[in-house]
Amino acid sequence: MACCLLLAFIAVLLTSIPVFAIGDSSKLAIPQIQYRGGDFKPRPKALESLLAQVAKRTSVEVRRDSLEFKLDDPRLFHHPFLYMGGTGGFEPFKKGEIKALRDYLNYGGFLLIDDNSTTPNSGFDGSVRKMINDLFPHTPFQKIGQDHSIFRSFYLINEVAGRVQVNPYLEGITVKGKTVIVYSRNDLAGAWSKNKLGHYNFDMIGSGPKQRTQSIRLGVNIIMYSLTLDYKKDLVHLPTILERLRRYNSR
Repeated sequence: MACCLLLAFIAVLLTSIPVFAIGDSSKLAIPQIQYRGGDFKPRPKALESLLAQVAKRTSVEVRRDSLEFKLDDPRLFHHPFLYMGGTGGFEPFKKGEIKALRDYLNYGGFLLIDDNSTTPNSGFDGSVRKMINDLFPHTPFQKIGQDHSIFRSFYLINEVAGRVQVNPYLEGITVKGKTVIVYSRNDLAGAWSKNKLGHYNFDMIGSGPKQRTQSIRLGVNIIMYSLTLDYKKDLVHLPTILERLRRYNSR
């Protein structure tokens, strides 16, 4: 299983390095976790839309196929990045499914969880927190600080965006120095989603185009972090990043 994930990681490289495709299997695809109860896919075009932005803005090659896996599907381990969204509560995962997800994350996989309900204290949020308690009982969600590599893995970002701002921060689970789960309460997928005509499917709530742009950038950053981890965290980049952050904050 670890070998499959390693191959997938090698297949996608940093934006400054050309990517040489071996075939479709070397391209980044994002499966969505399928669960029982609730609507596991309330933003059906969101991942396809985000992958289009990744292809447009970076040199990562993508596959925009719609993939939906249950947690006990062995194909899970062929992909370095998983997405899980929803609007309401869902049935608890079985022990075997929780073990499979824990193994996936411990072997190098990454999971983005996105509450699409646009409301605080949603049923989805309650189910997610129970799942995390089953998954890592001794490692609860922690607030992800602004100094995390996610906020500078591709774009320099100083605010947490989404279609709506339920939380002004991201939460995450970090294992052995690597953040393996990121949780957004702000309906990122609702901000990404476009229809076939190129029009956005959902209006932003309480914000405008700038907030949507920031949401897309955050999505790109989360993907780049999952593929490169400590990219731009090394000290070689630090002076340039600090100067750019200083200029950005002084606007």
